[in-house]
Order: sequence, then structure tokens, then C-alpha cells
Amino acid sequence: MDITTVNDRHLYQGRVVVQDPADPSRSIEMPRRIVRFGPAGWLTVMAALTEDAEIELYPAARVLAVTDLREVGVPGHPPGAGA
Repeated sequence: MDITTVNDRHLYQGRVVVQDPADPSRSIEMPRRIVRFGPAGWLTVMAALTEDAEIELYPAARVLAVTDLREVGVPGHPPGAGA
């Protein structure tokens, strides 16, 4: 995916790797996560698109990698539709 298409109005599924807050020399890998780029300077991460899913915010400085991205549609909102 071309990085210029990634913005904060779209949801993506992908693999996320962040710095472990308990031990900055280690990393935490989270496969198949729903991600949103934003708010500015943050990565929003969810395990699934469900009402009870926890939402976690990671500062961009702790995000080591976001790979295997593909756009995810939200029920009632087709991919690429305006927010």
C-alpha cells in the first residue's frame, strides 16, 4: 500500500509492533489489529471492531512498525467513503 493513501479517516487491519512500556528494550507484536492513524502523533489500536473492544492509544514515538495494512470497512460505511 502506498503510504500517501494512509490517513486518519480510514481504518486498517495490520500488524503493529510497539515498544514495551515496562521494558523499552523489548517490543510487543500485535498481529491482526484494527488501526487508525490519529489523533495527530498517536496510533489508535483495537483488537476487533466490536462495541466492547478496548481502544488503546500509542504515541508515535513508541510505534516501531505497522505492516501488512489493508483497509477495513465499518458496517454502514463503505471503504473510502467520506467521514
